[in-house]
Amino acid sequence: RYTHGGAGERRGGRVTLSEQQQLAFENLYRLYSEDEFRVSLLFGVTGSGKTSVFLRLIDEVLDDGKGIIVMVPEIALTSQTLGKFHERYGSKVAVFHSGLSLAQRMDEWKRVRDGEAQIALGTRSAIFAPFDRIGLVIIDEEQEYTYKSENSPRFHARDAARFRCGYHRALLVLALATPSIENY
Repeated sequence: RYTHGGAGERRGGRVTLSEQQQLAFENLYRLYSEDEFRVSLLFGVTGSGKTSVFLRLIDEVLDDGKGIIVMVPEIALTSQTLGKFHERYGSKVAVFHSGLSLAQRMDEWKRVRDGEAQIALGTRSAIFAPFDRIGLVIIDEEQEYTYKSENSPRFHARDAARFRCGYHRALLVLALATPSIENY
C-alpha cells in the first residue's frame, strides 16, 4: 500500500526501491501495521539504501498522522540527513541536538508539541520530542556509543526509545551496518 497525499507538504514522489529494499520496506511496514510494540533490525553496508527504506516507511507513518523520531549518533550526521529530510518534508521536520541554543531547542519542542512538525530528527535528545502519538522511531547507526548519556540523568537512547515505543505501540527500527550479537 502506498498513498500519496496525506503528508501534505511532502515533496517528490514515491521513493524508488530496489528489490531487496522493497522487501525490507514491506517487512517493516507489516510490523508497523500490526499496531503493536515491535523492534526490528535493518542492517546493510553503508550505501546500501537504508535511508531510502526509512523515507518510504516515514511516508506511510505520516499518512497515518503519527509522529516519527529519527536519531543519528552525532551532530555532523544530523546536518547531512537534515538536508534530505528538509528537501522531502520541509517544515514537518524539527531538529534536536546540543548545537542548538536553548531558545532554538524550545522553539523546536513547541513545534512538535503544537503539531507543526511530525518528524523529530536529531541526536539522543530527539527521543524526548513531545509527540502525543508516536508511530515510528528509527535509531541510525544504533551501535554508536554516543547514544549513551554519561551525564546526569544517565540513560541510553535505545532504552528510552524502547519504553516510548512500548507505550505508543510503535515500531522501533535499529539500523546499522553490522548488528551486534546482542541485537541480532
